[in-house]
Amino acid sequence: MEKEKGGVQEKKSYLENDYCEFWIDETGIIHEIFKQNFEILTLDIAKKITAARLSVSDGITRPLFVELGHAVKMERAANKYLSTGIAMDHLSATGILVKDQIEKLGASIYIRFFPPSIPTKFFTNKEKALTWLRSQNSK
Repeated sequence: MEKEKGGVQEKKSYLENDYCEFWIDETGIIHEIFKQNFEILTLDIAKKITAARLSVSDGITRPLFVELGHAVKMERAANKYLSTGIAMDHLSATGILVKDQIEKLGASIYIRFFPPSIPTKFFTNKEKALTWLRSQNSK
């Protein structure tokens, strides 16, 4: 168990790989934070990220908060993989933090082509994303 900077947030089931950091916060939300040097999401990387997230969730269905950072390019195969099948296992909802309204528009288009099987929303404000995910966690 780790504490976030300033000791504000507990990080349960913390895991880090070459692409992301993962943990569960005190409200049961999984955090998936892409590293700042990460730019392109390939199918192979999407599979590794999914495996890591499944390990952190420990078979319990939870909401997921994703902070993309600089990861703005995604291969079509990675998009398809992340919106279906095993990539959706043990998720109740996904809130994705994007940098600005332009990225939010692009993300909304992505959802039309690769509709996820769970509630998914894009946000430009982290607190709004976490508030929405907490509301999904209680359903």
